[in-house]
Amino acid sequence: MSLTDAEQAALLAQPLTLPCGLVLPNRLVKAAMEEVLGTLEGDPSERDFKLYEEWAKGDWGLVITGNVMVSPTHLGSPVDVRVPFPSSPTYSSSLQAYKRWSSASHGSNPSTAPPSIIQLCHSGRQSLRCSGRPFFQPSKAPSAVCMRAGEGWVGKVIGEIVWGTPEAMTEEEIWEVVEGFVQGARVAKETGWEGVQIHASHGYLIAQWLSPNVNLRTDDWGGSPRKRMRLLLEIVRAIRKEFPLESGFCVGVKLNSSDYVKGGLTEEDALDNVRWLAEAGGVDFIEISGGTYESPKMLQEDHETQAAMSSVTNNGTSTSSSSSKPKPSTMAREAFFLSFANRARSLLSSIPSYSLQSPAPLILLTGGFRTRPSMASALSPSSSSPPTPPATDLIGLGRPACSSPHLPLLLLDPSTPTHLARAPLYRHKVPKWLTWLPLPLWMPGWSTIFHTLLLAQISRGESPRWEMGLGEGLWSVWGVQLWRWAKGGVLGLVLALVVGIVAWWRA
Repeated sequence: MSLTDAEQAALLAQPLTLPCGLVLPNRLVKAAMEEVLGTLEGDPSERDFKLYEEWAKGDWGLVITGNVMVSPTHLGSPVDVRVPFPSSPTYSSSLQAYKRWSSASHGSNPSTAPPSIIQLCHSGRQSLRCSGRPFFQPSKAPSAVCMRAGEGWVGKVIGEIVWGTPEAMTEEEIWEVVEGFVQGARVAKETGWEGVQIHASHGYLIAQWLSPNVNLRTDDWGGSPRKRMRLLLEIVRAIRKEFPLESGFCVGVKLNSSDYVKGGLTEEDALDNVRWLAEAGGVDFIEISGGTYESPKMLQEDHETQAAMSSVTNNGTSTSSSSSKPKPSTMAREAFFLSFANRARSLLSSIPSYSLQSPAPLILLTGGFRTRPSMASALSPSSSSPPTPPATDLIGLGRPACSSPHLPLLLLDPSTPTHLARAPLYRHKVPKWLTWLPLPLWMPGWSTIFHTLLLAQISRGESPRWEMGLGEGLWSVWGVQLWRWAKGGVLGLVLALVVGIVAWWRA
Protein backbone atom coordinates (compact mmCIF):
# COMPACT_ATOMS: atom_id res chain seq x y z
CA MET A 1 0.00 0.00 0.00
CA SER A 2 1.42 3.38 -1.01
CA LEU A 3 1.90 6.02 1.67
CA THR A 4 0.39 9.47 1.60
CA ASP A 5 2.59 12.56 1.46
CA ALA A 6 2.00 13.14 5.18
CA GLU A 7 2.84 9.52 6.05
CA GLN A 8 6.06 9.66 4.04
CA ALA A 9 7.12 12.89 5.74
CA ALA A 10 6.22 11.50 9.17
CA LEU A 11 8.46 8.45 8.64
CA LEU A 12 11.41 10.65 7.71
CA ALA A 13 10.71 13.01 10.62
CA GLN A 14 10.77 10.34 13.36
CA PRO A 15 13.44 11.02 16.01
CA LEU A 16 15.91 8.23 16.70
CA THR A 17 18.06 7.47 19.75
CA LEU A 18 21.44 5.88 19.08
CA PRO A 19 22.82 3.20 21.45
CA CYS A 20 25.08 5.84 23.06
CA GLY A 21 22.01 7.94 23.91
CA LEU A 22 22.52 10.64 21.26
CA VAL A 23 19.11 11.69 19.90
CA LEU A 24 18.78 12.45 16.19
CA PRO A 25 15.80 14.71 15.38
CA ASN A 26 14.99 12.90 12.12
CA ARG A 27 16.20 10.11 9.82
CA LEU A 28 18.02 12.18 7.15
CA VAL A 29 21.82 12.15 7.33
CA LYS A 30 24.19 14.43 5.43
CA ALA A 31 26.70 11.81 4.34
CA ALA A 32 30.45 12.42 4.15
CA MET A 33 31.99 13.70 0.91
CA GLU A 34 35.39 14.88 -0.25
CA GLU A 35 35.23 18.68 0.06
CA VAL A 36 38.79 19.76 -0.86
CA LEU A 37 38.45 23.01 1.09
CA GLY A 38 41.00 22.71 3.92
CA THR A 39 44.00 24.94 4.42
CA LEU A 40 47.49 23.96 3.32
CA GLU A 41 48.27 23.49 7.02
CA GLY A 42 45.52 20.87 7.31
CA ASP A 43 42.92 22.89 9.23
CA PRO A 44 39.29 23.52 8.26
CA SER A 45 39.04 26.80 6.38
CA GLU A 46 36.68 29.77 6.19
CA ARG A 47 35.06 28.08 3.20
CA ASP A 48 34.48 24.94 5.27
CA PHE A 49 32.73 27.10 7.84
CA LYS A 50 30.48 28.69 5.22
CA LEU A 51 29.59 25.33 3.69
CA TYR A 52 28.64 23.80 7.04
CA GLU A 53 26.65 26.89 8.01
CA GLU A 54 24.44 26.17 5.00
CA TRP A 55 23.97 22.53 5.95
CA ALA A 56 23.13 23.63 9.51
CA LYS A 57 20.12 25.50 8.10
CA GLY A 58 18.82 22.40 6.32
CA ASP A 59 17.17 20.50 9.22
CA TRP A 60 19.40 17.43 8.86
CA GLY A 61 19.06 14.67 11.46
CA LEU A 62 22.83 14.14 11.50
CA VAL A 63 25.75 15.82 9.74
CA ILE A 64 28.89 13.78 8.98
CA THR A 65 31.93 15.75 7.85
CA GLY A 66 34.07 14.95 4.86
CA ASN A 67 36.97 12.65 5.62
CA VAL A 68 39.52 14.01 8.09
CA MET A 69 42.90 12.34 7.72
CA VAL A 70 44.50 10.78 10.80
CA SER A 71 47.95 10.63 9.17
CA PRO A 72 49.67 13.80 7.88
CA THR A 73 51.78 11.66 5.53
CA HIS A 74 48.83 9.89 3.88
CA LEU A 75 46.57 12.54 2.41
CA GLY A 76 44.08 12.28 -0.42
CA SER A 77 44.87 15.83 -1.56
CA PRO A 78 47.17 18.63 -0.35
CA VAL A 79 44.16 20.44 1.14
CA ASP A 80 42.66 17.59 3.17
CA VAL A 81 41.71 18.48 6.72
CA ARG A 82 43.98 16.58 9.13
CA VAL A 83 43.80 15.52 12.76
CA PRO A 84 46.09 17.82 14.80
CA PHE A 85 48.49 16.26 17.32
CA PRO A 86 49.72 17.87 20.59
CA SER A 87 53.31 17.75 19.32
CA SER A 88 52.47 20.26 16.58
CA PRO A 89 53.47 23.89 17.29
CA THR A 90 50.12 24.98 15.79
CA TYR A 91 48.03 22.56 17.88
CA SER A 92 46.16 25.29 19.79
CA SER A 93 45.24 27.22 16.66
CA SER A 94 44.12 24.00 14.96
CA LEU A 95 41.79 23.25 17.87
CA GLN A 96 40.32 26.74 17.54
CA ALA A 97 39.65 26.09 13.84
CA TYR A 98 37.93 22.81 14.73
CA LYS A 99 35.78 24.62 17.30
CA ARG A 100 34.71 27.16 14.67
CA TRP A 101 33.94 24.29 12.31
CA SER A 102 31.81 22.61 14.96
CA SER A 103 29.97 25.86 15.68
CA ALA A 104 29.28 26.32 11.97
CA SER A 105 27.93 22.78 11.64
CA HIS A 106 25.60 23.21 14.61
CA GLY A 107 24.24 26.54 13.40
CA SER A 108 23.14 29.63 15.28
CA ASN A 109 19.91 28.19 16.73
CA PRO A 110 20.56 25.67 19.55
CA SER A 111 17.01 24.33 19.33
CA THR A 112 17.53 23.19 15.73
CA ALA A 113 21.26 22.36 15.88
CA PRO A 114 21.90 19.10 13.99
CA PRO A 115 24.11 16.58 15.80
CA SER A 116 27.44 16.56 13.95
CA ILE A 117 30.27 14.04 13.86
CA ILE A 118 33.70 13.89 12.20
CA GLN A 119 34.57 11.16 9.71
CA LEU A 120 38.10 9.86 10.38
CA CYS A 121 40.10 8.28 7.58
CA HIS A 122 43.54 6.94 6.67
CA SER A 123 44.26 6.71 2.92
CA GLY A 124 46.85 3.94 3.09
CA ARG A 125 47.94 2.96 -0.42
CA GLN A 126 45.31 5.29 -1.95
CA SER A 127 47.38 8.28 -0.91
CA LEU A 128 48.81 9.90 -4.03
CA ARG A 129 52.52 10.47 -4.33
CA CYS A 130 53.57 13.83 -2.80
CA SER A 131 50.45 13.86 -0.60
CA GLY A 132 52.16 14.60 2.70
CA ARG A 133 55.45 12.86 1.86
CA PRO A 134 58.22 13.05 -0.80
CA PHE A 135 57.54 11.63 -4.27
CA PHE A 136 59.71 8.55 -3.83
CA GLN A 137 58.63 7.79 -0.25
CA PRO A 138 56.16 4.89 -0.42
CA SER A 139 52.81 4.89 1.29
CA LYS A 140 51.95 2.34 3.98
CA ALA A 141 49.43 -0.47 3.64
CA PRO A 142 48.78 -3.94 5.07
CA SER A 143 50.87 -5.47 2.27
CA ALA A 144 52.98 -4.31 -0.68
CA VAL A 145 50.15 -4.39 -3.24
CA CYS A 146 49.99 -1.46 -5.68
CA MET A 147 46.78 0.29 -6.75
CA ARG A 148 45.72 -0.27 -10.35
CA ALA A 149 44.09 2.44 -12.46
CA GLY A 150 42.56 -0.13 -14.82
CA GLU A 151 43.04 -3.54 -16.39
CA GLY A 152 46.23 -4.62 -18.13
CA TRP A 153 49.66 -3.04 -18.28
CA VAL A 154 48.34 0.52 -18.78
CA GLY A 155 46.46 0.49 -15.50
CA LYS A 156 49.42 -1.10 -13.75
CA VAL A 157 51.91 1.49 -15.04
CA ILE A 158 49.66 4.43 -14.21
CA GLY A 159 49.03 2.98 -10.76
CA GLU A 160 52.76 2.79 -10.15
CA ILE A 161 53.26 6.38 -11.30
CA VAL A 162 50.32 7.90 -9.42
CA TRP A 163 50.38 5.88 -6.18
CA GLY A 164 53.45 3.66 -6.21
CA THR A 165 53.87 0.32 -4.49
CA PRO A 166 53.27 0.68 -0.74
CA GLU A 167 55.32 -0.80 2.06
CA ALA A 168 53.77 -3.29 4.47
CA MET A 169 53.21 -1.77 7.90
CA THR A 170 55.19 -2.89 10.89
CA GLU A 171 53.49 -3.73 14.20
CA GLU A 172 54.58 -0.36 15.59
CA GLU A 173 53.12 1.48 12.59
CA ILE A 174 49.82 -0.37 12.99
CA TRP A 175 49.47 0.82 16.57
CA GLU A 176 50.33 4.36 15.42
CA VAL A 177 47.32 4.15 13.10
CA VAL A 178 45.12 3.11 16.04
CA GLU A 179 46.43 6.06 18.05
CA GLY A 180 45.72 8.39 15.12
CA PHE A 181 42.04 7.45 15.16
CA VAL A 182 41.89 7.83 18.95
CA GLN A 183 43.48 11.29 18.69
CA GLY A 184 40.84 12.18 16.11
CA ALA A 185 38.15 11.20 18.60
CA ARG A 186 39.83 13.29 21.32
CA VAL A 187 39.89 16.33 19.05
CA ALA A 188 36.24 15.80 18.13
CA LYS A 189 35.18 15.59 21.77
CA GLU A 190 37.27 18.58 22.85
CA THR A 191 36.03 20.83 20.05
CA GLY A 192 32.30 20.24 20.40
CA TRP A 193 31.43 17.40 18.04
CA GLU A 194 29.07 14.61 19.11
CA GLY A 195 31.21 11.76 17.85
CA VAL A 196 33.17 10.24 14.99
CA GLN A 197 32.67 7.90 12.08
CA ILE A 198 35.46 5.45 11.19
CA HIS A 199 35.87 5.21 7.41
CA ALA A 200 36.39 1.52 6.64
CA SER A 201 35.08 1.64 3.08
CA HIS A 202 35.94 2.76 -0.47
CA GLY A 203 39.41 1.27 -0.50
CA TYR A 204 40.93 3.40 2.25
CA LEU A 205 43.35 1.83 4.74
CA ILE A 206 40.88 -0.08 6.92
CA ALA A 207 39.06 -1.35 3.81
CA GLN A 208 42.48 -2.42 2.49
CA TRP A 209 42.96 -4.31 5.74
CA LEU A 210 39.64 -6.10 5.28
CA SER A 211 40.35 -7.05 1.66
CA PRO A 212 41.87 -10.47 0.90
CA ASN A 213 43.24 -8.86 -2.28
CA VAL A 214 45.33 -6.29 -0.43
CA ASN A 215 45.93 -7.81 3.00
CA LEU A 216 48.28 -10.71 2.30
CA ARG A 217 49.69 -10.84 5.83
CA THR A 218 50.14 -14.12 7.67
CA ASP A 219 50.63 -12.67 11.17
CA ASP A 220 48.02 -11.70 13.76
CA TRP A 221 46.77 -8.91 11.46
CA GLY A 222 45.84 -11.06 8.46
CA GLY A 223 45.52 -14.54 7.03
CA SER A 224 41.84 -15.02 7.86
CA PRO A 225 38.71 -12.83 7.71
CA ARG A 226 38.65 -12.51 11.50
CA LYS A 227 42.31 -11.46 11.68
CA ARG A 228 41.82 -8.97 8.84
CA MET A 229 39.06 -7.45 10.96
CA ARG A 230 41.40 -6.92 13.92
CA LEU A 231 42.56 -3.39 13.01
CA LEU A 232 39.00 -2.04 12.89
CA LEU A 233 38.04 -3.77 16.14
CA GLU A 234 41.16 -2.42 17.88
CA ILE A 235 40.31 1.12 16.74
CA VAL A 236 36.73 0.88 18.04
CA ARG A 237 37.96 -0.67 21.30
CA ALA A 238 40.58 2.04 21.83
CA ILE A 239 38.12 4.88 21.20
CA ARG A 240 35.54 3.33 23.50
CA LYS A 241 38.17 2.91 26.22
CA GLU A 242 38.44 6.71 26.38
CA PHE A 243 34.82 7.48 25.51
CA PRO A 244 32.52 4.69 26.77
CA LEU A 245 29.12 4.16 25.21
CA GLU A 246 27.41 5.64 28.27
CA SER A 247 29.33 8.90 27.80
CA GLY A 248 27.02 9.79 24.91
CA PHE A 249 29.89 9.98 22.42
CA CYS A 250 28.83 8.48 19.07
CA VAL A 251 31.02 6.02 17.16
CA GLY A 252 29.87 5.00 13.68
CA VAL A 253 31.55 2.81 11.08
CA LYS A 254 31.32 3.03 7.29
CA LEU A 255 31.62 -0.45 5.74
CA ASN A 256 31.66 -1.85 2.22
CA SER A 257 28.94 -4.28 1.23
CA SER A 258 31.44 -5.57 -1.35
CA ASP A 259 34.64 -4.42 -3.07
CA TYR A 260 33.34 -5.47 -6.53
CA VAL A 261 36.78 -6.64 -7.61
CA LYS A 262 37.86 -10.20 -8.30
CA GLY A 263 39.26 -11.75 -5.15
CA GLY A 264 38.18 -8.80 -3.00
CA LEU A 265 35.74 -8.48 -0.14
CA THR A 266 32.46 -10.27 -0.90
CA GLU A 267 28.98 -9.71 0.55
CA GLU A 268 29.42 -12.79 2.73
CA ASP A 269 32.67 -11.33 4.08
CA ALA A 270 30.90 -8.03 4.69
CA LEU A 271 28.12 -9.74 6.64
CA ASP A 272 30.73 -11.40 8.84
CA ASN A 273 32.21 -7.96 9.49
CA VAL A 274 28.79 -6.61 10.49
CA ARG A 275 28.31 -9.50 12.92
CA TRP A 276 31.76 -9.12 14.50
CA LEU A 277 31.26 -5.38 14.97
CA ALA A 278 27.92 -6.00 16.66
CA GLU A 279 29.31 -8.71 18.93
CA ALA A 280 32.30 -6.59 19.96
CA GLY A 281 29.99 -3.72 20.92
CA GLY A 282 30.49 0.01 21.12
CA VAL A 283 29.29 0.90 17.61
CA ASP A 284 26.23 3.14 17.26
CA PHE A 285 25.57 2.71 13.56
CA ILE A 286 26.99 1.01 10.49
CA GLU A 287 26.81 2.88 7.20
CA ILE A 288 26.46 0.62 4.16
CA SER A 289 28.31 1.54 0.97
CA GLY A 290 30.38 -0.30 -1.62
CA GLY A 291 33.28 -0.31 -4.04
CA THR A 292 36.87 0.87 -4.13
CA TYR A 293 38.65 3.31 -6.41
CA GLU A 294 39.69 0.29 -8.49
CA SER A 295 36.00 -0.56 -8.94
CA PRO A 296 34.21 2.60 -7.81
CA LYS A 297 30.56 1.59 -7.42
CA MET A 298 30.00 4.43 -4.97
CA LEU A 299 31.01 6.98 -7.64
CA GLN A 300 29.33 5.68 -10.79
CA GLU A 301 26.17 7.13 -12.23
CA ASP A 302 24.14 6.25 -15.31
CA HIS A 303 24.56 9.60 -17.05
CA GLU A 304 22.57 8.57 -20.11
CA THR A 305 19.41 7.86 -18.11
CA GLN A 306 19.54 10.91 -15.87
CA ALA A 307 16.47 13.08 -16.19
CA ALA A 308 16.57 16.49 -17.80
CA MET A 309 17.56 19.45 -15.68
CA SER A 310 15.25 20.13 -12.73
CA SER A 311 15.59 23.34 -10.72
CA VAL A 312 15.73 23.35 -6.94
CA THR A 313 16.37 26.64 -5.20
CA ASN A 314 18.85 27.13 -2.40
CA ASN A 315 16.16 26.75 0.27
CA GLY A 316 15.10 23.37 -1.06
CA THR A 317 12.01 24.34 -3.04
CA SER A 318 11.58 22.73 -6.45
CA THR A 319 10.14 24.02 -9.68
CA SER A 320 9.89 20.59 -11.26
CA SER A 321 6.56 19.11 -12.28
CA SER A 322 7.81 15.70 -13.31
CA SER A 323 6.18 12.40 -12.50
CA SER A 324 6.33 11.18 -8.91
CA LYS A 325 7.63 7.79 -10.02
CA PRO A 326 11.39 7.42 -9.48
CA LYS A 327 13.47 6.74 -12.58
CA PRO A 328 14.36 3.08 -13.28
CA SER A 329 18.08 3.77 -12.96
CA THR A 330 17.55 5.32 -9.53
CA MET A 331 15.33 2.49 -8.35
CA ALA A 332 17.84 -0.12 -9.52
CA ARG A 333 20.62 1.65 -7.68
CA GLU A 334 18.56 1.92 -4.50
CA ALA A 335 17.44 -1.69 -4.69
CA PHE A 336 21.06 -2.78 -5.04
CA PHE A 337 22.16 -1.30 -1.73
CA LEU A 338 18.81 -2.05 -0.13
CA SER A 339 19.33 -5.76 -0.74
CA PHE A 340 22.50 -5.90 1.37
CA ALA A 341 20.95 -3.67 4.03
CA ASN A 342 18.08 -6.16 4.36
CA ARG A 343 20.56 -8.99 4.81
CA ALA A 344 22.53 -7.02 7.39
CA ARG A 345 19.33 -6.16 9.26
CA SER A 346 18.23 -9.80 9.33
CA LEU A 347 21.65 -10.82 10.60
CA LEU A 348 21.65 -8.25 13.39
CA SER A 349 18.13 -9.29 14.42
CA SER A 350 19.21 -12.93 14.66
CA ILE A 351 22.12 -12.34 17.06
CA PRO A 352 21.07 -13.34 20.61
CA SER A 353 21.14 -10.35 22.94
CA TYR A 354 23.21 -12.26 25.49
CA SER A 355 26.10 -12.43 22.98
CA LEU A 356 26.17 -8.64 22.48
CA GLN A 357 28.36 -6.35 24.60
CA SER A 358 26.00 -3.41 23.86
CA PRO A 359 22.82 -2.78 21.85
CA ALA A 360 23.17 -3.79 18.20
CA PRO A 361 24.27 -0.98 15.87
CA LEU A 362 21.67 0.76 13.75
CA ILE A 363 21.85 0.80 9.94
CA LEU A 364 22.55 3.88 7.80
CA LEU A 365 22.00 3.29 4.08
CA THR A 366 23.67 5.69 1.64
CA GLY A 367 23.76 5.70 -2.14
CA GLY A 368 21.22 6.52 -4.82
CA PHE A 369 18.32 7.90 -2.77
CA ARG A 370 16.64 10.77 -4.60
CA THR A 371 12.89 10.57 -3.92
CA ARG A 372 10.88 10.73 -0.71
CA PRO A 373 8.80 7.63 -1.60
CA SER A 374 11.98 5.57 -1.94
CA MET A 375 13.35 6.88 1.35
CA ALA A 376 10.07 6.24 3.16
CA SER A 377 9.87 2.74 1.69
CA ALA A 378 13.34 1.89 3.01
CA LEU A 379 12.27 3.05 6.48
CA SER A 380 9.00 1.07 6.43
CA PRO A 381 8.39 -2.49 7.63
CA SER A 382 7.44 -4.91 4.88
CA SER A 383 3.79 -5.71 4.24
CA SER A 384 4.48 -9.45 4.34
CA SER A 385 3.07 -11.73 6.99
CA PRO A 386 4.71 -11.64 9.42
CA PRO A 387 6.15 -8.21 8.59
CA THR A 388 9.92 -7.85 8.45
CA PRO A 389 11.65 -4.83 10.00
CA PRO A 390 12.70 -1.85 7.87
CA ALA A 391 15.88 -2.30 5.85
CA THR A 392 17.46 0.76 7.40
CA ASP A 393 17.11 3.16 10.30
CA LEU A 394 18.69 6.17 8.61
CA ILE A 395 18.89 7.56 5.07
CA GLY A 396 22.25 8.95 3.94
CA LEU A 397 22.30 11.68 1.29
CA GLY A 398 25.61 12.73 -0.26
CA ARG A 399 25.32 14.25 -3.72
CA PRO A 400 21.80 15.54 -3.08
CA ALA A 401 23.32 17.57 -0.23
CA CYS A 402 25.70 19.14 -2.77
CA SER A 403 22.95 20.25 -5.11
CA SER A 404 20.40 21.19 -2.43
CA PRO A 405 21.95 21.80 1.01
CA HIS A 406 18.52 22.49 2.56
CA LEU A 407 16.83 19.45 1.03
CA PRO A 408 15.39 18.05 4.32
CA LEU A 409 13.21 21.15 4.66
CA LEU A 410 11.48 20.01 1.49
CA LEU A 411 11.34 16.29 2.27
CA LEU A 412 10.07 16.70 5.85
CA ASP A 413 7.28 19.08 4.89
CA PRO A 414 4.03 17.06 4.66
CA SER A 415 2.53 19.72 2.40
CA THR A 416 5.16 19.03 -0.27
CA PRO A 417 3.51 16.83 -2.93
CA THR A 418 5.26 13.61 -3.85
CA HIS A 419 6.40 14.73 -7.30
CA LEU A 420 8.26 17.68 -5.74
CA ALA A 421 9.60 15.83 -2.69
CA ARG A 422 12.89 14.74 -4.20
CA ALA A 423 16.46 15.75 -4.79
CA PRO A 424 17.04 17.80 -7.93
CA LEU A 425 17.68 15.86 -11.13
CA TYR A 426 20.21 17.28 -13.54
CA ARG A 427 22.39 16.23 -16.41
CA HIS A 428 26.13 16.77 -16.49
CA LYS A 429 27.87 15.49 -19.56
CA VAL A 430 30.90 13.27 -19.41
CA PRO A 431 33.08 14.34 -22.37
CA LYS A 432 33.48 11.58 -24.95
CA TRP A 433 37.24 11.85 -24.90
CA LEU A 434 37.20 10.67 -21.28
CA THR A 435 35.35 7.50 -22.29
CA TRP A 436 38.16 6.61 -24.70
CA LEU A 437 40.65 6.27 -21.86
CA PRO A 438 41.12 2.66 -20.65
CA LEU A 439 40.79 3.71 -17.02
CA PRO A 440 37.74 3.11 -14.81
CA LEU A 441 38.54 6.12 -12.61
CA TRP A 442 37.93 8.84 -15.20
CA MET A 443 34.15 8.82 -15.61
CA PRO A 444 33.27 8.55 -11.91
CA GLY A 445 36.13 10.94 -11.24
CA TRP A 446 34.50 13.63 -13.38
CA SER A 447 31.24 13.15 -11.50
CA THR A 448 33.13 13.64 -8.24
CA ILE A 449 34.75 16.82 -9.59
CA PHE A 450 31.32 18.06 -10.64
CA HIS A 451 29.91 17.69 -7.14
CA THR A 452 33.05 19.06 -5.54
CA LEU A 453 32.50 22.16 -7.65
CA LEU A 454 28.95 22.48 -6.30
CA LEU A 455 30.37 22.40 -2.77
CA ALA A 456 32.93 25.04 -3.74
CA GLN A 457 30.13 27.28 -5.01
CA ILE A 458 28.17 26.92 -1.76
CA SER A 459 31.33 27.65 0.23
CA ARG A 460 31.65 30.95 -1.66
CA GLY A 461 28.11 31.94 -0.71
CA GLU A 462 26.70 31.07 -4.15
CA SER A 463 23.83 28.81 -5.14
CA PRO A 464 25.00 25.52 -6.63
CA ARG A 465 24.88 25.60 -10.44
CA TRP A 466 24.46 22.45 -12.48
CA GLU A 467 25.04 23.82 -15.98
CA MET A 468 28.81 24.18 -15.81
CA GLY A 469 31.03 22.21 -18.16
CA LEU A 470 34.32 20.41 -17.80
CA GLY A 471 36.31 23.61 -18.30
CA GLU A 472 34.75 25.42 -15.37
CA GLY A 473 35.04 22.30 -13.26
CA LEU A 474 38.73 21.89 -13.99
CA TRP A 475 39.49 25.54 -13.32
CA SER A 476 37.35 26.04 -10.20
CA VAL A 477 38.31 22.81 -8.50
CA TRP A 478 41.84 22.01 -9.67
CA GLY A 479 43.30 25.22 -11.09
CA VAL A 480 42.67 27.28 -7.98
CA GLN A 481 43.72 24.44 -5.69
CA LEU A 482 46.99 23.94 -7.59
CA TRP A 483 47.72 27.64 -7.25
CA ARG A 484 47.15 27.41 -3.50
CA TRP A 485 49.17 24.21 -3.22
CA ALA A 486 52.11 25.79 -5.04
CA LYS A 487 51.67 28.92 -2.87
CA GLY A 488 51.59 31.13 -5.92
CA GLY A 489 54.95 31.94 -7.42
CA VAL A 490 56.24 30.71 -10.75
CA LEU A 491 55.22 27.07 -10.17
CA GLY A 492 51.71 28.10 -9.15
CA LEU A 493 51.41 30.36 -12.20
CA VAL A 494 52.58 27.60 -14.56
CA LEU A 495 50.23 25.01 -13.05
CA ALA A 496 47.28 27.40 -13.09
CA LEU A 497 47.98 28.41 -16.69
CA VAL A 498 48.20 24.78 -17.81
CA VAL A 499 44.89 23.91 -16.16
CA GLY A 500 43.33 27.15 -17.43
CA ILE A 501 44.36 26.43 -21.04
CA VAL A 502 43.03 22.88 -20.84
CA ALA A 503 39.82 24.19 -19.26
CA TRP A 504 39.34 26.79 -21.99
CA TRP A 505 40.11 24.26 -24.72
CA ARG A 506 37.63 21.67 -23.42
CA ALA A 507 34.90 24.14 -22.37
